[in-house]
Amino acid sequence: MTRYGWLRTPSDTQTLRWTDANCQDERIVVHASKTEHYEGKEFRVIPIFPELRPHLEAVFDEAEPGSEYVITRYRSINANLWTQLHRIIRRAGLVPWPKPFQNFRGTRETELCEEFPILIVCEWIGNSQPVIVRQYLQVTD
Repeated sequence: MTRYGWLRTPSDTQTLRWTDANCQDERIVVHASKTEHYEGKEFRVIPIFPELRPHLEAVFDEAEPGSEYVITRYRSINANLWTQLHRIIRRAGLVPWPKPFQNFRGTRETELCEEFPILIVCEWIGNSQPVIVRQYLQVTD
């Protein structure tokens, strides 16, 4: 969800409910706790991109009947997702990089800005153009 749906982890991913994911309309409503105190920024709507769809469908297929939340593991506020992610990266034979969750979002934003106008990407991601340019966009080969 962080890499292909550019949701903030854990705030956006932990609050995502199945009622927020509308596969028929290809949209996900993201309740953004980071920006909810700003007028009109309580939530944003993002597309379900082809890269995200198979992962979302796999989680749906494995979900217990009546599950409320999309993400069911590591729901405790004490869960250290950063440490767990670093373990996974090391098991894959890679060296963990700084700020992995932010880099997942940055990588996705960079890809989307290559394909869509930045104004649309800003609406989807929930950031302003200066923030995207300053904090997220990356130089690619």
